[in-house]
Amino acid sequence: MTNIDELDDKALLNLARRTDALGVLSVYVNADPTGERNAMAIDLKNRYRELQRRAAEEGPADRRRDLVAALDRLGPEVEGLATSAESGRGRVAFAALGGDWVVRLDSQMPIPNRVVLDDAPFVHPLLELLDEGRTAGVVLVSGDEARLLEWRLGRMQLASRMEQEEVEAPHERAGQIGGGPPGQYNTPMMEHRKARERDRAQRFLDHVAEAVAGLAGERRWERILVSAGDRWTDVLARKLPEQLQDLVLRDTRVLAGLDESGLLGAVTERLNAEHAANERRLLERVRDAGLGRVGALGLSQVAGALNEGRVAHLVYDPEVRYVGSVGADGALYADAESGVGGRPHTPEPRLTERLVERALSTGARVSPIEGAAAVLSDAAGIGALLRW
Repeated sequence: MTNIDELDDKALLNLARRTDALGVLSVYVNADPTGERNAMAIDLKNRYRELQRRAAEEGPADRRRDLVAALDRLGPEVEGLATSAESGRGRVAFAALGGDWVVRLDSQMPIPNRVVLDDAPFVHPLLELLDEGRTAGVVLVSGDEARLLEWRLGRMQLASRMEQEEVEAPHERAGQIGGGPPGQYNTPMMEHRKARERDRAQRFLDHVAEAVAGLAGERRWERILVSAGDRWTDVLARKLPEQLQDLVLRDTRVLAGLDESGLLGAVTERLNAEHAANERRLLERVRDAGLGRVGALGLSQVAGALNEGRVAHLVYDPEVRYVGSVGADGALYADAESGVGGRPHTPEPRLTERLVERALSTGARVSPIEGAAAVLSDAAGIGALLRW
């Protein structure tokens, strides 16, 4: 089973383009150990049985016979996704019913149960998972130590560990001076020590910020969670380069004190909440851009921009099924639109998949957002930010 975070845009595009004459089975399984495993397995089995029932009742007799035989053959494969002891809270499988290829993926992020039979892999839940699980840097500072970690798709690993260097104190003049609250006295020695500790902490945070900037560029972090307590979180965040400021998430909790499981849970929860907020801001940005010349709204405008390679970021509602057609030259069209010169073209009931393929092949970012139709109500939930 391949880890989902090994997928790059090229591999994802190749997966989306796989087809099979009899059909491709797409199965998503929520194997979250914190949930009710039996209920999940029963739900998956019921979904699969319903698919088998429909396959036995719909279409020509020869096709029904082949579909039923193929689904019976793949039954143990589907059941194994729910019952095996393999790692992965979210498990995915794509299998050709008429061929012999199977693609298995796993992720530490849970995913809702889905069973879909179509001409090609049903990749939209996978795209949602990849978008939500984008790489983030996690910076934890506590005491004399800093840990720089990387979070991606529900997994977290240590990238670097830093410790403050011990510095021998210079000669400090003893004595007693006033200036504090009644009954409290500060000595030059105490003041010197506090000043030295502040300078030492500032220098250490400078080194941490420099290391974070290097890793962020090298590993292409898209978010940076900074947790250094009430005193140092904002200080450290402001030390990061200006080009990283928009990526910073401040968390004043002392997350460094959590155990491995607690830390992963706290970081994942914080990143997921920020992702949901970012999706809302993205939809609003697309809506506003569509009113000018830097955005496209609605299926017709988006298809046209994709045909010209102008889309930088495609957003759509995965709950909406977009339909249209494909011209002889491969151009995409919405609904009953015609191509150049009115030449006939082929109806495409799976236009969403073609839109995603075109976006990936032209280097555009893709974000399926559930509920997008509520924000982009006049555009049926689909829009794009444009390159020009």
